[in-house]
Amino acid sequence: MTDEHGQDEPDTDQPPRTPTLQVARQLAQELAGVATVEVDRFLGGISVGITPSRPDACAFGWMDFSDGLILQVGDYGGRWELDAGPEDFALLEDIARSVIAGRVREVFAPGRSAVSVTLADGSVETEIGNEVPAGCLPLPFWRRWSPSVQYAAYR
Repeated sequence: MTDEHGQDEPDTDQPPRTPTLQVARQLAQELAGVATVEVDRFLGGISVGITPSRPDACAFGWMDFSDGLILQVGDYGGRWELDAGPEDFALLEDIARSVIAGRVREVFAPGRSAVSVTLADGSVETEIGNEVPAGCLPLPFWRRWSPSVQYAAYR
């Protein structure tokens, strides 16, 4: 459909090209009163941020580019780069629900963290990230002796 200036108008009747938008809408309804769900659209996708009301719970979010997903949980670690297949959407939703349930632990060290999320089936997904200059190596066994946080459930 074209407007009076010859520009294409967005077709609001078409289904979204970002499949995780439905997950965001569902979480917004389920988490009303216990978390804020923000959805921002950008050219080619959406960005979703979920911030709990409880200060001891973990915020998370994702970006859906239609052909790929980036899920972020925690500070530096906890960044999953996923494809856009059905198994990736399922993993995103599993991780999201586990974070909401408080099944997430983060271990901190200078410039880095490791985020471990225990899924409903008992399996653990762990991602490690850092923000240190190139060439800086972590101290041995840093995940054993560094401070850690077991985040609380949203409710």
